[in-house]
Amino acid sequence: MKIRTNKDILRLLRVGLIVVLLGVVMLIFQTQSKALFFIGFGLIYVGLFMFVRALYAATTTKPKTERVVDERVTRINEKAGYNAGWIVMLAVMILFWADKIWSLNLELEDMYWTTLLVGIYSWLILRWYYNRRGDVE
Repeated sequence: MKIRTNKDILRLLRVGLIVVLLGVVMLIFQTQSKALFFIGFGLIYVGLFMFVRALYAATTTKPKTERVVDERVTRINEKAGYNAGWIVMLAVMILFWADKIWSLNLELEDMYWTTLLVGIYSWLILRWYYNRRGDVE
C-alpha cells in the first residue's frame, strides 16, 4: 500500500492531529463544565475524522492531475442535486405537517438540522447510485 505525501494531505493530517490534541487539552483542563466536556469530545471526534479522511485520501484517491471531470460526472452531480432538492422539499413538508397534526413542538433549529442532514445524505446516496447505475440521461 503506497501512501501519497501530497502537501494537502500532509496539511490535513497535521490539522487533524492538532484538533485531537486541542480536544485532549480541553478535557484535561476542564473544570466541572459540561460544555467544555462535550466540546472536548467533539474536537477529538472531528480531529480523528479528519485524520482518517486524510489517510483514506492518501491511499485510495488519484492526484488532482489525474482527475478529469467529464460530462458524465457533471450530469450525475446535476441529477443528484435536482432529486436531492425534491427530497429536501418533501422532508420539510413532512416535518411541517407532522408538527401540525401531532403537535410535536419542533423548534426551528431541529427542522434546520434535519433538513440539512436529509439534503446532504440524499445527495451523497443519489450520486453513488447514479454513478453505479452508469447510464445517466
